[in-house]
Amino acid sequence: MTYRKESLKGHEAEVSKLVDNGVDCLLNTEIEKLIAPHGQEAITHVLLRNNEDDAKVEMPVDEVIICHGYDYQRDLLDNSKVRIQMKDEWNIAGTPMSETSVPGIYAAGDLLAHEGKLHLIAGAFQDAANAVNKAKKFITPEAEEYGMVSSHNDRFIERNRKLKKQLFGN
Repeated sequence: MTYRKESLKGHEAEVSKLVDNGVDCLLNTEIEKLIAPHGQEAITHVLLRNNEDDAKVEMPVDEVIICHGYDYQRDLLDNSKVRIQMKDEWNIAGTPMSETSVPGIYAAGDLLAHEGKLHLIAGAFQDAANAVNKAKKFITPEAEEYGMVSSHNDRFIERNRKLKKQLFGN
């Protein structure tokens, strides 16, 4: 297993399982090239590069499974005339409701930082829902505070009633 940083991140128990089960962990290492012999579709080797000393080694592989984080690119922020308050070099300072320092601009996912932030996909999903609700309210002030699911929407009550009657005969 290769990992681009000096120590594995993740849930402690999962990292311990890897180490305890003898998985070779090549830290500070990235895949530089996938190698498939001419005329073959399957990858048979990978070229690895150590990030500390730039040493390269070619290794045989049976399979390549890529599970990567993200490559942070801040071009949009850096090239924007709008100056959004940053918590640090990488994170936008925000609120649990996905608000930024600029009214009408909302953030979600890995770049949003606030107290209580959950840095998991589930947290990003919550950020996105909050950002959408806040943006809708910003654009249309008379809109509902929060979006609703279709089962709570008045437009579907009559349709649902007809469907229930067809299905259940009530």
